[in-house]
Amino acid sequence: MAVLIVDDNPEVRLSAAFLLEDHGFEVFEAEHPEVAKQFLSCKQIELILLDMNFTRDTTSGQEGLAFLRWLKSLDGAPAVICLTGWGSVTLAVEAMRLGAADFIEKPWQNLQLLDAIRKQSKLSALQTQQNVVADTEVTLPAYTWRSEAMKTLSRKLERIAATDASVLLCGESGCGKSYLVDALHSQSARRGGPLISVNMGAIPESLFESEMFGHTKGAFTDAKSQRSGRFELADGGTLFLDEVATIPLTQQAKLLRVLESGEYERVGSSRTERADIRLICATNSDLEKDVTAGHFRSDLLYRINTFTFELPPLRARLDDIIPLANYLLARHAARYNLDTKALDNEAQAALLAYRWPGNIRELSHVMERALLLSEGAQIGAVDCQLRLSSPEPEPLRTEVAQSPGRTLAEVEKTLIEQTLAMHQGQVSKAAQALGLTKSSLYRRLDKYGLRSES
Repeated sequence: MAVLIVDDNPEVRLSAAFLLEDHGFEVFEAEHPEVAKQFLSCKQIELILLDMNFTRDTTSGQEGLAFLRWLKSLDGAPAVICLTGWGSVTLAVEAMRLGAADFIEKPWQNLQLLDAIRKQSKLSALQTQQNVVADTEVTLPAYTWRSEAMKTLSRKLERIAATDASVLLCGESGCGKSYLVDALHSQSARRGGPLISVNMGAIPESLFESEMFGHTKGAFTDAKSQRSGRFELADGGTLFLDEVATIPLTQQAKLLRVLESGEYERVGSSRTERADIRLICATNSDLEKDVTAGHFRSDLLYRINTFTFELPPLRARLDDIIPLANYLLARHAARYNLDTKALDNEAQAALLAYRWPGNIRELSHVMERALLLSEGAQIGAVDCQLRLSSPEPEPLRTEVAQSPGRTLAEVEKTLIEQTLAMHQGQVSKAAQALGLTKSSLYRRLDKYGLRSES
Protein backbone atom coordinates (compact mmCIF):
# COMPACT_ATOMS: atom_id res chain seq x y z
CA MET A 1 0.00 0.00 0.00
CA ALA A 2 1.29 3.45 -0.98
CA VAL A 3 0.79 5.94 1.87
CA LEU A 4 1.07 9.74 1.60
CA ILE A 5 1.84 11.61 4.85
CA VAL A 6 0.55 15.21 4.71
CA ASP A 7 1.95 17.16 7.67
CA ASP A 8 3.83 20.44 8.03
CA ASN A 9 6.06 19.05 10.81
CA PRO A 10 9.08 17.24 9.28
CA GLU A 11 9.71 15.34 12.51
CA VAL A 12 6.18 13.96 12.48
CA ARG A 13 6.55 12.92 8.84
CA LEU A 14 9.90 11.26 9.56
CA SER A 15 8.57 9.39 12.60
CA ALA A 16 5.53 8.08 10.70
CA ALA A 17 7.65 7.21 7.66
CA PHE A 18 10.11 5.13 9.72
CA LEU A 19 7.23 3.28 11.38
CA LEU A 20 5.40 2.49 8.15
CA GLU A 21 8.47 1.59 6.12
CA ASP A 22 9.53 -0.86 8.82
CA HIS A 23 6.19 -2.62 8.27
CA GLY A 24 6.40 -2.83 4.50
CA PHE A 25 4.48 0.27 3.37
CA GLU A 26 5.62 2.53 0.54
CA VAL A 27 5.73 6.04 2.02
CA PHE A 28 5.64 9.50 0.43
CA GLU A 29 5.56 12.91 2.10
CA ALA A 30 3.95 16.32 1.52
CA GLU A 31 4.29 19.33 3.82
CA HIS A 32 1.01 21.01 2.81
CA PRO A 33 -2.36 20.08 1.22
CA GLU A 34 -1.48 22.08 -1.92
CA VAL A 35 1.67 19.99 -2.36
CA ALA A 36 -0.43 16.86 -1.76
CA LYS A 37 -2.85 17.89 -4.53
CA GLN A 38 0.02 18.16 -7.00
CA PHE A 39 1.41 14.83 -5.81
CA LEU A 40 -1.93 13.05 -6.26
CA SER A 41 -2.14 14.26 -9.86
CA CYS A 42 0.89 12.17 -10.82
CA LYS A 43 1.07 9.30 -8.29
CA GLN A 44 -1.36 6.55 -7.33
CA ILE A 45 -1.92 6.66 -3.55
CA GLU A 46 -4.09 4.22 -1.58
CA LEU A 47 -4.07 5.97 1.81
CA ILE A 48 -3.41 9.49 3.15
CA LEU A 49 -2.38 10.32 6.71
CA LEU A 50 -3.66 13.89 6.99
CA ASP A 51 -2.76 16.50 9.58
CA MET A 52 -5.68 18.87 10.18
CA ASN A 53 -3.77 22.13 10.86
CA PHE A 54 -1.06 23.73 8.76
CA THR A 55 -0.97 27.39 9.84
CA ARG A 56 0.98 28.17 13.01
CA ASP A 57 -1.27 28.70 16.07
CA THR A 58 -4.30 27.35 14.20
CA THR A 59 -6.27 24.62 15.99
CA SER A 60 -9.61 24.64 14.19
CA GLY A 61 -8.86 21.88 11.68
CA GLN A 62 -10.38 23.94 8.86
CA GLU A 63 -7.40 23.42 6.55
CA GLY A 64 -7.69 19.67 6.85
CA LEU A 65 -11.46 19.83 6.31
CA ALA A 66 -10.97 21.98 3.19
CA PHE A 67 -8.61 19.34 1.77
CA LEU A 68 -11.16 16.62 2.54
CA ARG A 69 -13.84 18.58 0.66
CA TRP A 70 -11.53 18.84 -2.35
CA LEU A 71 -10.66 15.16 -2.13
CA LYS A 72 -14.34 14.20 -1.98
CA SER A 73 -14.86 15.68 -5.45
CA LEU A 74 -12.34 13.27 -7.01
CA ASP A 75 -13.25 9.94 -8.57
CA GLY A 76 -11.46 7.06 -6.89
CA ALA A 77 -10.00 9.24 -4.14
CA PRO A 78 -7.71 7.48 -1.63
CA ALA A 79 -8.83 6.70 1.91
CA VAL A 80 -7.88 9.21 4.60
CA ILE A 81 -6.92 8.78 8.25
CA CYS A 82 -6.90 12.16 10.02
CA LEU A 83 -4.22 12.99 12.58
CA THR A 84 -4.38 15.97 14.93
CA GLY A 85 -3.04 17.19 18.22
CA TRP A 86 -6.21 19.28 18.73
CA GLY A 87 -8.94 16.67 18.51
CA SER A 88 -12.60 17.12 19.35
CA VAL A 89 -15.77 15.14 18.71
CA THR A 90 -17.11 17.95 16.51
CA LEU A 91 -14.00 17.97 14.32
CA ALA A 92 -13.94 14.17 14.12
CA VAL A 93 -17.60 13.99 13.08
CA GLU A 94 -17.13 16.64 10.39
CA ALA A 95 -14.05 14.82 9.07
CA MET A 96 -16.00 11.54 8.93
CA ARG A 97 -18.88 13.32 7.17
CA LEU A 98 -16.44 14.44 4.50
CA GLY A 99 -15.23 10.89 3.97
CA ALA A 100 -12.39 10.33 6.45
CA ALA A 101 -12.00 6.65 7.34
CA ASP A 102 -10.60 7.22 10.83
CA PHE A 103 -9.51 9.95 13.23
CA ILE A 104 -6.47 9.56 15.51
CA GLU A 105 -5.11 12.07 18.02
CA LYS A 106 -1.43 12.93 18.32
CA PRO A 107 0.81 11.73 19.81
CA TRP A 108 -0.40 8.44 18.39
CA GLN A 109 0.31 4.99 19.73
CA ASN A 110 2.24 3.05 17.09
CA LEU A 111 0.11 -0.07 17.46
CA GLN A 112 -3.09 1.99 17.21
CA LEU A 113 -1.94 3.74 14.03
CA LEU A 114 -0.74 0.49 12.44
CA ASP A 115 -4.01 -1.22 13.35
CA ALA A 116 -6.02 1.61 11.73
CA ILE A 117 -3.91 1.47 8.56
CA ARG A 118 -4.10 -2.32 8.30
CA LYS A 119 -7.88 -2.24 8.74
CA GLN A 120 -8.15 0.36 6.01
CA SER A 121 -5.93 -1.79 3.79
CA LYS A 122 -8.24 -4.73 4.40
CA LEU A 123 -11.29 -2.60 3.62
CA SER A 124 -9.75 -1.40 0.36
CA ALA A 125 -8.95 -4.97 -0.66
CA LEU A 126 -12.49 -6.13 0.17
CA GLN A 127 -14.02 -3.28 -1.81
CA THR A 128 -11.92 -4.23 -4.82
CA GLN A 129 -12.64 -7.94 -4.54
CA GLN A 130 -16.37 -7.66 -3.95
CA ASN A 131 -17.09 -5.58 -7.07
CA VAL A 132 -19.14 -2.97 -5.24
CA VAL A 133 -22.30 -1.80 -7.02
CA ALA A 134 -23.84 1.65 -6.77
CA ASP A 135 -26.29 2.41 -3.96
CA THR A 136 -29.03 3.06 -6.51
CA GLU A 137 -28.78 -0.55 -7.70
CA VAL A 138 -29.43 -2.03 -4.26
CA THR A 139 -33.04 -3.13 -4.17
CA LEU A 140 -34.30 -3.13 -0.59
CA PRO A 141 -37.68 -1.92 0.65
CA ALA A 142 -37.59 1.53 2.22
CA TYR A 143 -36.88 1.63 5.93
CA THR A 144 -39.97 2.02 8.13
CA TRP A 145 -39.44 4.37 11.06
CA ARG A 146 -40.12 2.85 14.50
CA SER A 147 -39.83 5.87 16.82
CA GLU A 148 -42.97 7.86 17.58
CA ALA A 149 -41.26 11.14 16.66
CA MET A 150 -40.47 9.93 13.15
CA LYS A 151 -43.86 8.25 12.68
CA THR A 152 -45.56 11.55 13.54
CA LEU A 153 -43.26 13.47 11.20
CA SER A 154 -43.85 10.99 8.37
CA ARG A 155 -47.63 11.37 8.72
CA LYS A 156 -47.32 15.16 8.47
CA LEU A 157 -45.12 14.89 5.37
CA GLU A 158 -47.59 12.50 3.73
CA ARG A 159 -50.33 15.13 4.03
CA ILE A 160 -48.33 17.77 2.14
CA ALA A 161 -46.40 15.51 -0.24
CA ALA A 162 -48.93 15.85 -3.05
CA THR A 163 -48.75 19.67 -2.99
CA ASP A 164 -46.10 21.87 -4.60
CA ALA A 165 -45.49 23.76 -1.36
CA SER A 166 -41.87 24.47 -0.46
CA VAL A 167 -40.48 22.42 2.44
CA LEU A 168 -37.59 23.26 4.76
CA LEU A 169 -36.08 20.35 6.69
CA CYS A 170 -33.99 21.27 9.73
CA GLY A 171 -31.86 19.16 12.01
CA GLU A 172 -28.33 18.09 12.83
CA SER A 173 -26.01 16.96 10.06
CA GLY A 174 -26.62 13.35 9.06
CA CYS A 175 -29.95 12.91 10.89
CA GLY A 176 -31.82 11.62 7.81
CA LYS A 177 -33.07 14.66 5.91
CA SER A 178 -32.24 13.08 2.53
CA TYR A 179 -34.38 10.03 3.43
CA LEU A 180 -37.37 12.32 3.88
CA VAL A 181 -36.64 14.12 0.59
CA ASP A 182 -36.83 10.79 -1.24
CA ALA A 183 -40.13 10.01 0.50
CA LEU A 184 -41.60 13.43 -0.32
CA HIS A 185 -40.69 13.13 -3.98
CA SER A 186 -41.92 9.54 -4.34
CA GLN A 187 -45.32 10.47 -2.83
CA SER A 188 -45.74 13.67 -4.84
CA ALA A 189 -47.54 14.33 -8.11
CA ARG A 190 -44.05 14.94 -9.57
CA ARG A 191 -42.76 11.43 -8.82
CA GLY A 192 -42.54 10.73 -12.56
CA GLY A 193 -40.11 13.64 -12.92
CA PRO A 194 -36.47 13.91 -11.79
CA LEU A 195 -35.22 14.45 -8.26
CA ILE A 196 -32.12 16.65 -8.48
CA SER A 197 -30.05 17.07 -5.32
CA VAL A 198 -27.50 19.86 -4.91
CA ASN A 199 -25.06 20.29 -2.04
CA MET A 200 -24.90 24.07 -1.90
CA GLY A 201 -21.85 23.98 0.36
CA ALA A 202 -19.84 22.33 -2.41
CA ILE A 203 -20.54 24.99 -5.07
CA PRO A 204 -17.92 27.78 -5.30
CA GLU A 205 -19.44 31.27 -5.32
CA SER A 206 -17.91 32.00 -8.73
CA LEU A 207 -19.74 29.01 -10.26
CA PHE A 208 -23.11 29.50 -8.55
CA GLU A 209 -24.98 30.90 -11.58
CA SER A 210 -23.46 28.39 -13.99
CA GLU A 211 -24.29 25.44 -11.73
CA MET A 212 -27.83 26.55 -10.93
CA PHE A 213 -28.94 28.20 -14.20
CA GLY A 214 -26.56 26.71 -16.79
CA HIS A 215 -24.45 28.52 -19.39
CA THR A 216 -24.10 28.87 -23.13
CA LYS A 217 -21.09 27.92 -25.21
CA GLY A 218 -18.44 30.64 -24.95
CA ALA A 219 -20.08 32.37 -21.97
CA PHE A 220 -16.67 32.32 -20.23
CA THR A 221 -13.21 30.93 -20.87
CA ASP A 222 -13.85 27.29 -19.99
CA ALA A 223 -17.41 27.15 -21.39
CA LYS A 224 -16.62 24.92 -24.39
CA SER A 225 -20.23 23.76 -24.77
CA GLN A 226 -23.70 24.62 -23.56
CA ARG A 227 -24.51 23.22 -20.11
CA SER A 228 -27.85 22.72 -18.36
CA GLY A 229 -28.22 24.08 -14.83
CA ARG A 230 -29.88 22.36 -11.91
CA PHE A 231 -33.19 24.19 -12.38
CA GLU A 232 -33.40 22.92 -15.96
CA LEU A 233 -32.40 19.38 -14.97
CA ALA A 234 -35.13 19.35 -12.30
CA ASP A 235 -37.84 20.59 -14.69
CA GLY A 236 -41.12 18.83 -13.95
CA GLY A 237 -39.70 17.30 -10.80
CA THR A 238 -38.15 18.18 -7.44
CA LEU A 239 -35.08 20.29 -6.70
CA PHE A 240 -33.41 19.57 -3.36
CA LEU A 241 -30.99 22.20 -2.04
CA ASP A 242 -28.97 20.73 0.81
CA GLU A 243 -26.96 22.96 3.20
CA VAL A 244 -28.98 25.95 1.96
CA ALA A 245 -27.54 28.17 4.71
CA THR A 246 -24.15 28.09 2.97
CA ILE A 247 -25.36 30.02 -0.10
CA PRO A 248 -23.35 33.28 -0.21
CA LEU A 249 -25.38 36.38 0.56
CA THR A 250 -24.46 37.85 -2.84
CA GLN A 251 -26.06 34.89 -4.61
CA GLN A 252 -29.21 34.64 -2.49
CA ALA A 253 -30.92 37.44 -4.42
CA LYS A 254 -30.47 35.50 -7.68
CA LEU A 255 -32.03 32.42 -6.17
CA LEU A 256 -34.87 34.48 -4.72
CA ARG A 257 -35.69 35.96 -8.11
CA VAL A 258 -36.18 32.48 -9.62
CA LEU A 259 -38.34 31.33 -6.72
CA GLU A 260 -40.53 34.43 -6.89
CA SER A 261 -40.95 34.76 -10.65
CA GLY A 262 -40.08 31.27 -11.90
CA GLU A 263 -37.74 32.89 -14.44
CA TYR A 264 -33.98 32.78 -15.02
CA GLU A 265 -31.37 33.11 -17.79
CA ARG A 266 -28.42 30.91 -18.59
CA VAL A 267 -25.05 32.62 -18.15
CA GLY A 268 -24.23 34.22 -21.50
CA SER A 269 -27.84 34.18 -22.75
CA SER A 270 -30.55 36.85 -22.84
CA ARG A 271 -33.32 34.31 -23.36
CA THR A 272 -35.57 33.89 -20.32
CA GLU A 273 -36.29 30.30 -19.20
CA ARG A 274 -39.11 29.08 -16.98
CA ALA A 275 -38.52 26.94 -13.89
CA ASP A 276 -41.13 24.26 -13.17
CA ILE A 277 -39.91 22.64 -9.96
CA ARG A 278 -40.98 21.73 -6.45
CA LEU A 279 -38.39 23.06 -3.98
CA ILE A 280 -37.15 21.24 -0.87
CA CYS A 281 -34.34 22.72 1.24
CA ALA A 282 -32.39 21.37 4.17
CA THR A 283 -30.06 22.89 6.74
CA ASN A 284 -28.36 22.11 10.03
CA SER A 285 -28.14 25.84 10.77
CA ASP A 286 -30.57 28.06 12.68
CA LEU A 287 -31.75 30.26 9.80
CA GLU A 288 -33.60 32.65 12.10
CA LYS A 289 -30.30 33.43 13.83
CA ASP A 290 -28.58 33.68 10.44
CA VAL A 291 -31.17 36.26 9.37
CA THR A 292 -30.62 38.26 12.57
CA ALA A 293 -26.85 38.11 12.03
CA GLY A 294 -27.25 39.31 8.45
CA HIS A 295 -25.99 36.10 6.85
CA PHE A 296 -29.30 35.01 5.30
CA ARG A 297 -32.02 37.06 3.62
CA SER A 298 -35.32 37.12 5.47
CA ASP A 299 -37.31 37.27 2.20
CA LEU A 300 -35.53 34.14 0.96
CA LEU A 301 -36.27 32.35 4.22
CA TYR A 302 -39.98 33.17 3.91
CA ARG A 303 -39.93 31.85 0.34
CA ILE A 304 -38.44 28.45 1.25
CA ASN A 305 -40.13 27.74 4.60
CA THR A 306 -43.81 27.34 3.67
CA PHE A 307 -43.60 24.17 5.76
CA THR A 308 -40.74 23.69 8.22
CA PHE A 309 -40.00 20.37 9.92
CA GLU A 310 -37.38 19.64 12.57
CA LEU A 311 -35.80 16.18 12.57
CA PRO A 312 -34.74 14.93 16.01
CA PRO A 313 -31.18 13.59 16.33
CA LEU A 314 -30.69 9.83 16.27
CA ARG A 315 -29.86 9.72 19.99
CA ALA A 316 -33.43 10.92 20.66
CA ARG A 317 -34.88 8.02 18.66
CA LEU A 318 -33.84 4.93 20.60
CA ASP A 319 -36.56 2.82 18.99
CA ASP A 320 -34.95 3.38 15.58
CA ILE A 321 -31.30 2.67 16.39
CA ILE A 322 -31.21 -1.15 16.31
CA PRO A 323 -33.77 -1.66 13.48
CA LEU A 324 -32.00 0.99 11.41
CA ALA A 325 -28.62 -0.57 12.14
CA ASN A 326 -29.93 -3.94 10.91
CA TYR A 327 -31.38 -2.27 7.81
CA LEU A 328 -28.07 -0.59 7.03
CA LEU A 329 -26.21 -3.87 7.56
CA ALA A 330 -28.51 -5.53 5.01
CA ARG A 331 -28.01 -2.64 2.62
CA HIS A 332 -24.22 -2.78 2.84
CA ALA A 333 -24.29 -6.57 2.58
CA ALA A 334 -26.24 -6.24 -0.67
CA ARG A 335 -23.73 -3.69 -1.99
CA TYR A 336 -20.80 -6.01 -1.27
CA ASN A 337 -22.61 -9.21 -2.25
CA LEU A 338 -22.15 -10.59 1.27
CA ASP A 339 -24.44 -12.30 3.77
CA THR A 340 -25.64 -9.86 6.41
CA LYS A 341 -24.81 -10.43 10.07
CA ALA A 342 -26.78 -9.98 13.28
CA LEU A 343 -25.74 -7.71 16.14
CA ASP A 344 -25.04 -9.54 19.39
CA ASN A 345 -26.47 -8.31 22.69
CA GLU A 346 -23.41 -6.30 23.70
CA ALA A 347 -23.25 -4.61 20.30
CA GLN A 348 -26.91 -3.63 20.58
CA ALA A 349 -26.33 -2.22 24.07
CA ALA A 350 -23.30 -0.27 22.79
CA LEU A 351 -25.28 1.25 19.93
CA LEU A 352 -28.09 2.27 22.27
CA ALA A 353 -25.71 3.84 24.79
CA TYR A 354 -23.68 5.78 22.22
CA ARG A 355 -24.53 9.46 21.62
CA TRP A 356 -24.27 9.35 17.79
CA PRO A 357 -22.89 12.86 17.16
CA GLY A 358 -22.81 12.01 13.44
CA ASN A 359 -26.37 10.60 13.49
CA ILE A 360 -27.51 8.22 10.71
CA ARG A 361 -24.52 9.02 8.52
CA GLU A 362 -22.21 7.87 11.31
CA LEU A 363 -24.33 4.78 12.01
CA SER A 364 -24.12 3.79 8.34
CA HIS A 365 -20.34 4.21 8.36
CA VAL A 366 -20.02 2.16 11.56
CA MET A 367 -22.21 -0.65 10.21
CA GLU A 368 -20.33 -0.81 6.90
CA ARG A 369 -16.97 -1.04 8.66
CA ALA A 370 -18.25 -3.60 11.20
CA LEU A 371 -19.71 -5.81 8.46
CA LEU A 372 -16.48 -5.86 6.47
CA LEU A 373 -14.05 -6.26 9.37
CA SER A 374 -15.91 -8.56 11.78
CA GLU A 375 -14.69 -12.14 11.74
CA GLY A 376 -17.32 -13.86 13.88
CA ALA A 377 -20.79 -15.09 13.01
CA GLN A 378 -22.25 -12.03 14.74
CA ILE A 379 -21.14 -8.41 15.08
CA GLY A 380 -19.88 -7.58 18.56
CA ALA A 381 -19.36 -4.28 20.37
CA VAL A 382 -15.64 -4.32 19.61
CA ASP A 383 -16.40 -4.55 15.86
CA CYS A 384 -18.35 -1.30 16.02
CA GLN A 385 -15.31 0.70 17.21
CA LEU A 386 -17.32 3.49 18.82
CA ARG A 387 -14.23 5.48 19.74
CA LEU A 388 -15.80 8.94 19.46
CA SER A 389 -17.72 8.42 22.69
CA SER A 390 -15.91 10.16 25.52
CA PRO A 391 -16.98 9.24 29.07
CA GLU A 392 -17.59 12.30 31.23
CA PRO A 393 -18.07 10.88 34.72
CA GLU A 394 -18.50 14.14 36.62
CA PRO A 395 -21.40 15.56 34.53
CA LEU A 396 -23.04 12.13 34.48
CA ARG A 397 -22.95 11.75 38.26
CA THR A 398 -24.26 15.31 38.65
CA GLU A 399 -27.20 14.60 36.35
CA VAL A 400 -28.23 11.54 38.36
CA ALA A 401 -27.72 13.20 41.74
CA GLN A 402 -29.70 16.30 40.88
CA SER A 403 -32.94 14.60 39.90
CA PRO A 404 -35.75 16.12 42.01
CA GLY A 405 -39.20 14.94 41.10
CA ARG A 406 -37.99 11.90 39.17
CA THR A 407 -39.09 8.39 40.07
CA LEU A 408 -36.63 5.75 41.22
CA ALA A 409 -37.19 3.86 37.95
CA GLU A 410 -36.33 6.96 35.90
CA VAL A 411 -33.14 7.51 37.88
CA GLU A 412 -32.19 3.83 37.52
CA LYS A 413 -32.75 3.95 33.74
CA THR A 414 -30.60 7.09 33.44
CA LEU A 415 -27.82 5.54 35.52
CA ILE A 416 -27.83 2.39 33.37
CA GLU A 417 -27.66 4.42 30.14
CA GLN A 418 -24.78 6.52 31.47
CA THR A 419 -22.83 3.54 32.81
CA LEU A 420 -23.17 1.73 29.49
CA ALA A 421 -21.90 4.82 27.69
CA MET A 422 -18.90 5.04 30.04
CA HIS A 423 -18.02 1.42 29.25
CA GLN A 424 -18.54 1.64 25.48
CA GLY A 425 -21.72 -0.46 25.70
CA GLN A 426 -19.95 -3.49 27.17
CA VAL A 427 -22.64 -5.08 29.31
CA SER A 428 -20.31 -7.21 31.43
CA LYS A 429 -18.21 -4.19 32.51
CA ALA A 430 -21.29 -2.02 33.05
CA ALA A 431 -22.89 -4.73 35.19
CA GLN A 432 -19.73 -4.98 37.31
CA ALA A 433 -19.65 -1.20 37.79
CA LEU A 434 -23.32 -1.18 38.82
CA GLY A 435 -22.90 -4.10 41.23
CA LEU A 436 -25.24 -6.32 39.18
CA THR A 437 -24.91 -9.68 37.54
CA LYS A 438 -24.85 -9.68 33.76
CA SER A 439 -28.26 -11.37 33.58
CA SER A 440 -29.73 -8.82 36.03
CA LEU A 441 -28.55 -5.97 33.84
CA TYR A 442 -30.02 -7.62 30.75
CA ARG A 443 -33.38 -7.88 32.52
CA ARG A 444 -33.24 -4.15 33.26
CA LEU A 445 -32.31 -3.37 29.64
CA ASP A 446 -35.45 -5.23 28.59
CA LYS A 447 -37.53 -3.54 31.29
CA TYR A 448 -36.58 -0.04 30.16
CA GLY A 449 -36.64 -0.77 26.43
CA LEU A 450 -32.89 -0.28 26.09
CA ARG A 451 -32.35 -3.52 24.22
CA SER A 452 -33.97 -4.61 20.97
CA GLU A 453 -34.13 -8.22 19.85
CA SER A 454 -32.54 -8.98 16.48
